[in-house]
Amino acid sequence: MSVLVIWSSPNENGLTAKCKSAAVGGVLEFNMTCDEIPLNRLSIQRCQVCDSGYGQCAEGSCVLNDEMNRVYKMMAEADGIILVTPVYWHDPSEPMQALLDRVRRCDCKKNHWLKDKKIMLVACAGGSGNGAIHCLETLEMTMKHMGANVRERLPVTRFSQDYMPLAIRAAAWQLCCEIVEENTAG
Repeated sequence: MSVLVIWSSPNENGLTAKCKSAAVGGVLEFNMTCDEIPLNRLSIQRCQVCDSGYGQCAEGSCVLNDEMNRVYKMMAEADGIILVTPVYWHDPSEPMQALLDRVRRCDCKKNHWLKDKKIMLVACAGGSGNGAIHCLETLEMTMKHMGANVRERLPVTRFSQDYMPLAIRAAAWQLCCEIVEENTAG
């Protein structure tokens, strides 16, 4: 069993990276396999909205040949997924949004690989922190379009950055518990 942690931030030593490390720590503490995907190091183009809005994605794949295809396959193979993003103007980061926009088009129309997949969402907001909740809502709606099972939504602000990593670690551990429980019951 495994959990995939997908995170996006240009600052590898900032708040988002700290929260990603907490999530990874919770998974590893549970002794579950954990893979990390640092989106800012990958080349993932934005959706080209082929044809009349759906091109090849309606058949479950994308015409763009970049790293989205590999990440999407890893998402499908994982037992759980944790998404960690900074908040930019109340939204997920552009790399996170580019990935999820394209995955959603392939998954909703054809593949349904993320249906019932257990998901944890973390939004890291600097400044006032006002955009964290809206960002989580955006991520949750995207995941629900694919039928994913969003288990936890964690907003992190500069005001909560000292204690939220502990909550993230605990939530990641709990996500692992639910994955094991479901796999042993079924």
